[in-house]
Amino acid sequence: MSIIPNISWKNVWRNKPRSLVVIGAITLGTVAGVFVAGMMKGWVDQKINAAVYTELGHLKVQNPNYLINEEIIYSLPNVKKLDNYLSKNNAVKAYVFRSKVMAMATTARGNAGVVLKGIDPEKEKTVSDLFTKLLPNQGNYFEAETRLPAVLISLKTAGQLRIKNYRVTQQVEDSLTRLQIPQNIVSQLDSIKDIRFITEKKFERAVSQLWSKATIQKYGPKLMNTAMYINPRSRITFSFTNTQGQLTYQTYRICGVFKTSNTMFDQSSAFVRQRDLAPVAGLATNQYHEISILLKDNKLLEPTKKAIATAFPNQNVMTWKELAPDAGIMADFIQVYYYIIMGIIFFALAFGIINTMLMTVLERIKELGMLMAIGMKKRKVFQMIMLETVFLTLTGTFIGMSLGALLIKITGHTGLNFSSVAEGFEAVGWAAVIYPSIEPSFFFGITIMVTIIGILASIIPARKALKMNPIEAIRIE
Repeated sequence: MSIIPNISWKNVWRNKPRSLVVIGAITLGTVAGVFVAGMMKGWVDQKINAAVYTELGHLKVQNPNYLINEEIIYSLPNVKKLDNYLSKNNAVKAYVFRSKVMAMATTARGNAGVVLKGIDPEKEKTVSDLFTKLLPNQGNYFEAETRLPAVLISLKTAGQLRIKNYRVTQQVEDSLTRLQIPQNIVSQLDSIKDIRFITEKKFERAVSQLWSKATIQKYGPKLMNTAMYINPRSRITFSFTNTQGQLTYQTYRICGVFKTSNTMFDQSSAFVRQRDLAPVAGLATNQYHEISILLKDNKLLEPTKKAIATAFPNQNVMTWKELAPDAGIMADFIQVYYYIIMGIIFFALAFGIINTMLMTVLERIKELGMLMAIGMKKRKVFQMIMLETVFLTLTGTFIGMSLGALLIKITGHTGLNFSSVAEGFEAVGWAAVIYPSIEPSFFFGITIMVTIIGILASIIPARKALKMNPIEAIRIE
């Protein structure tokens, strides 16, 4: 039984150049497919991680009326019962209560509509990793006490309020040098050193007069990120309607600035302490609009949702998949996308494999006819040609999977930076820096797929061989 596989493997290498060309094509196709699959998985994993651990949590509980009309009066009933229930639920890892108020943020130079969220900063850290998204040297996460109430805003909101400034200082120049920007290029900025630019466009215009287009394209993003600063003493006045229906104003001082990979989340979110928001908004100390819940395991998502919905039928319970449907769909169907991509690639490669094997059969007509003439059964001939096709396909696939896995490992550590189109990606909630990853089970599935494709691709060449008349085949010169 081992003779046929041995002969088939040797036959693969009878015409090395042709076999190597086919193996090379399969290898390149596999590397491309594996890498694209790794990029997709890394992208989706980052989106899910941001949705769950930064923005939403696994579950969110709200007043059903609040979903229809986000008014301040539609707070959660039975807060104490909910708190007691969640504290005893073994599936729950952590949870926080939040107040939410639709507000207009105003400064002397701009305004923006935001959702003002009242939180307990320390408890919030157990559910959301937003405190890790603060920009360096741009304040803190409610650590410092100030005379005015503190507010945490996003970089996007700071831009809308026009409190984002740019200045090239000695510290900025030192930072640019540490970022491996040549000293002669950094020194070209000396003429605008210590000058404050109140808008991004004015700063870009000044830099464009000192740096060439090629230099700006290469080092511009690093300069913009390094030279940007927001005055931590900036004040923002928020206007909103309180529980009595009266227009209320409250002035806050910026304590920090954050930036996530989701521009929509950033531009709509501002955070203040619950104790600072509640008295002004007319809310009681235990009056909240939502509960964000983090579970111990994502597998407990649906059972926990059903349990909470059953225990509190007058509340609305939604999972992160319902709150972020784009991420939910990708999470559910990501493996299908993997195999669709690989299937398309191997379907295209199958034509090349079939063509190669047909050429092989035609070149060996006399040989195959002689083998059948001396008694080799057609089943054995079919098996030999099928194994040659499978060996040819698997060889290229294994090499391609190995190279693809290595490429994913390298880029998974360094990341793939799409900063040139970052605004477009982040505008729809997807990260601009991707860290590819892949699961080992993916390679097992690809091996099975390739084996099946190899078998199917061998049918046409094998049928061609089996239709031969042994006597006529031997006579062919």
